[in-house]
Amino acid sequence: MARLLHERGAVALGAVVARDSKHVADAIAFVRAGSASSIQGLPPAQLTLIATPDDAIETVVRQLTQHAWRPGDIAFHCSGALSSSVLAPLAERGVAVASVHPLKSFADPAVAIRNFRDTWCACEGDSAALAVLGPLFDAVGARRFTVEAQGKTLYHAAAVLASNDLVALMEAALRCMAAAGVAQEQAWPALRTLVDGTLDNLDSMPPREALTGPVARGDLGTVARQLQAVETLDADIAASYRALGRVALSLALLDDAGRAALGEMLGGKP
Repeated sequence: MARLLHERGAVALGAVVARDSKHVADAIAFVRAGSASSIQGLPPAQLTLIATPDDAIETVVRQLTQHAWRPGDIAFHCSGALSSSVLAPLAERGVAVASVHPLKSFADPAVAIRNFRDTWCACEGDSAALAVLGPLFDAVGARRFTVEAQGKTLYHAAAVLASNDLVALMEAALRCMAAAGVAQEQAWPALRTLVDGTLDNLDSMPPREALTGPVARGDLGTVARQLQAVETLDADIAASYRALGRVALSLALLDDAGRAALGEMLGGKP
């Protein structure tokens, strides 16, 4: 985010702090701006971004309470899992606080900054902070929506399911393909086409209408054979098949008998 904001001329980057000097040097080299500092030696700044792992934010905030804050200064973090309430000790010092979480996978930061435009960002916090941060994120091509502070945990769970767990789900699918004798150089392009088509369907219709496959059709025999096969292959994949099958069953347009039979087979209530 610092690189994007700096390149657009939206901010002038001052000091960079990290847990060790190599991290600081790497950050400055990547952002192409800023100078190394300690948390105790941070110079005054209108904006302070806390971009640590979630579990470290509270500790950093306690350290930052000793900082010389000025009226109108803003502190924000980009965590999806935590709300701006974790910044409460700074708010007590008169700092405007907020969180802005880009709903994007940053597996490769260099790639992420090239295709950041139109990334949706979840925003919550003080109106004074968001009034400043909103236009900055607009300047780098973000699209913004608001989320309630008390909803951040479920919001982030949704992001985990849609992104992180999608990676795990594709790994499970590739393992099934490999066990079926399909080489990965063929398996992934084939699955990718299927995934792309499914996402296209979800763009144009609700999940209930986009659902296809054996659960949607009530094909008990197919589901039973697949369960047996995946249980033989991998217990974790079988558990995932059952759990996702139950979610699919909640969408399926089946009669009561078919729903009950599949519910029992998948190990949950119909």
